[in-house]
Amino acid sequence: MNKVRTWMSALCILTLLAVLFSGCSSNEGGNASAPSGGAASGAGDAKVTLRFSWWGSEDRHKALLEAIQLYMSEHPNVTIEAEYGGFDGYYQKLVTQFAGGTAPDLTPLSVDWIDDIAVKGDLVLDLYSQQTNIQLDAFNKEFLEKYAVYNKKLVGLPMGVNGMVAIYNQDFYKKFNIPENTTWDWNAMYEIGKRVHQQDPNAYLLASLDFRGFLQPYVRQKTGKQWIQDDKTIGFDEAVLTDALTYYKKMLDEGVIQPISESSLYPDISQNIAWQKGNIGLVFGLASTITKLKAQIPGLDVTMYPVPADAKESAVLVNPSNPLAINKATKYPGEAAKFASWLLTSPESAMILRDVYSVPPVEKNAQALADSKKIDATVTKAVEIALKRPGNPINGISSNQELAKLAEDILQQVGFGQQTPAKAAQEMIKRMNEKLKTIK
Repeated sequence: MNKVRTWMSALCILTLLAVLFSGCSSNEGGNASAPSGGAASGAGDAKVTLRFSWWGSEDRHKALLEAIQLYMSEHPNVTIEAEYGGFDGYYQKLVTQFAGGTAPDLTPLSVDWIDDIAVKGDLVLDLYSQQTNIQLDAFNKEFLEKYAVYNKKLVGLPMGVNGMVAIYNQDFYKKFNIPENTTWDWNAMYEIGKRVHQQDPNAYLLASLDFRGFLQPYVRQKTGKQWIQDDKTIGFDEAVLTDALTYYKKMLDEGVIQPISESSLYPDISQNIAWQKGNIGLVFGLASTITKLKAQIPGLDVTMYPVPADAKESAVLVNPSNPLAINKATKYPGEAAKFASWLLTSPESAMILRDVYSVPPVEKNAQALADSKKIDATVTKAVEIALKRPGNPINGISSNQELAKLAEDILQQVGFGQQTPAKAAQEMIKRMNEKLKTIK
């Protein structure tokens, strides 16, 4: 775990989503009756009620509920109302709540939402205004400034450290004689995956390839550029995109990837029947997903995401897990900040949360969990592997949800044989250029 230190200077953050909040942030300075910093309105012995909303697995729910109970037992004037569920529909619900003025006081943000909710929407509190209530020195200052500060505002506190890796089924590897020390690149993926499917028509090396886990990093490895440049020009040409889509179609045609007609039934890989039966070899995923995946396949291990020898950058995603944000309109910014600080910095909370958000963001807590074997060693290993070759940070415009959805739709059209890779590349670039003209 001494490698935990390395992430402090290596993390990158994904940011995305379209502007949905023009006119939704009229409360520029938060609640007028609440101070923007220092002691909160309602601090001391006054009764305070905070709503804390999140999504995730059952393990995450149980851990957060336990932490909440501990905090309330130590702070009897504070009541924290827990609101939690699955990821599907969470963003849409949160958007509606912000627009209607009913958003929770605290919520983790998917890094995909930061650009829209925290930056363009300006709907969350600048946590620098709460320095008397947040133990900021528990976090690495350089990390916070580089990956959680936008327009000089600290928009959230990282709930964990995440990294993209290849998560593989050890029994699948044994069955198909795949060495566990295989160094993956895209050629190896194709050759080994083709052989696997020839040996067993019900087996696939991969469940699916999508925009975030394949298309964007594949193209970035070819170009060394952002998917979309800061000046809102596309960072690749038609030839590179055609190459990526041709590779994708070949992987489907040769049975390296599970047919889309099957994989699309299971947006959550852990629910995929073929995965549960051990007929899928590996998935590309973040460290924070490993515990959930192990519920079906206990014998999982991790290795580096595919990086070709001639890649201009690794494009390996490393990012903070779900930065915890505070609603700018909260009546109790100080109390919300105190709870957020305790949840993410206290040793007691760390021992409860363990790895439900991947490796904890405070180094001393991560080390204590490792020493006491309370964090899954595979999760730690995944973060360390990703940090060996982290990709360059992804800029905000490259994480725009509308652009991502456009790319995902065309990727599926190629997969279903509705467009050739060449025609699809032309259409994607054309539509992306049109969309970029409308994005502020």
